[in-house]
Amino acid sequence: MNPAGVQTSLPGYRCHADHTKSHGDLEWRRRRLSDTLGSVSAAASRVAFVYNPTKVGIDEVRRRGLARASLHGWTDPVFYETTVADPGTGQASDAVRRGVGLVIACGGDGTVRSVARGLIGSSVPMGVVPLGTGNLLARNLDVPLDDVDGALRVAMSGRSRSIDLGEVRYTDGEGVDDEDVFLVMLGTGMDADMIAGTDEDLKARVGWFAYVGAFATTLLRGHRIKVEYSLDDGPLVQTRARMLLVANCGMLQAGMVLLPDAVIDDGLLDVLALRAKGAVGWVQAGAVLAQHTVRHRLQSLRRRPGHPGERERHRTRHLDFRQGSSMSARVLDKPASFQIDGDECGTVTRFSARIRQRGLTVRVPH
Repeated sequence: MNPAGVQTSLPGYRCHADHTKSHGDLEWRRRRLSDTLGSVSAAASRVAFVYNPTKVGIDEVRRRGLARASLHGWTDPVFYETTVADPGTGQASDAVRRGVGLVIACGGDGTVRSVARGLIGSSVPMGVVPLGTGNLLARNLDVPLDDVDGALRVAMSGRSRSIDLGEVRYTDGEGVDDEDVFLVMLGTGMDADMIAGTDEDLKARVGWFAYVGAFATTLLRGHRIKVEYSLDDGPLVQTRARMLLVANCGMLQAGMVLLPDAVIDDGLLDVLALRAKGAVGWVQAGAVLAQHTVRHRLQSLRRRPGHPGERERHRTRHLDFRQGSSMSARVLDKPASFQIDGDECGTVTRFSARIRQRGLTVRVPH
């Protein structure tokens, strides 16, 4: 017989038993979640290198890449060689499918562009180890040049930044349609002629100085092409120009600023029609470009980090700068030379370009 008020069934016991079961269930779920996150984290910490085997310095990239990966906690490094048939797009896509957390493009601007194309639609960032002649994307992102270890350090421990990605569709001189992406700039006319006329062996020996001779040759024998183009819903412009350039960023070799308003994440294309004619025209155009470079460097000293500075509009007799999120152009005479990010692309009769704003994540210095 139980004393009054004393319960023979202890309600707290059942509650405790339920709690024990619940706690065990939560612990099991926690372990499952931990295992899942662990596998995701392991995949996300993997690093892939996509490299052009023809470039000087590949052995150093592999050696220092492995050391840097170990130092910065990147696991299971995998190395992909580019080929003539696939200069980086398929390799980058395969790395994404394998769940890597970082893809590092090792080569020139052509390799970098191809790797970027393989990363479209993913959240995987791209690092850059510049091994080419121009290395214009690296220059515009302040990635160390002629310093493999420094570039690898930025790729593996720098910050992620979203930049614009250009998309281009074009019809070549044979009437064949094609499409591609660009990160730096594309163009038709003199710049494409210069790239096509630069000796590859000389580029390998002296770097971007090889373009100087090709530029002089192009300047002497070059002609103006008749083109018409428009930006967004703006008016159709018809002109004769030495070149028509479409850019995502504006700095060239040796720190020369060709397009002062170009910002790599502003969602805009910067278009330049170079219409210089005769000695006076070239001198005036050169003076304007020199002024852009000096002003850019002064602004860089005063500018707050991440602040693009003041924009300017430049439209002179010899230089016509315009901006828009998309553009289209047509060559009215015979097909003209065409280049994308410094790669020769034959001839072109028409092309259109647009910006995919912040469509690519890259690794840049802190």
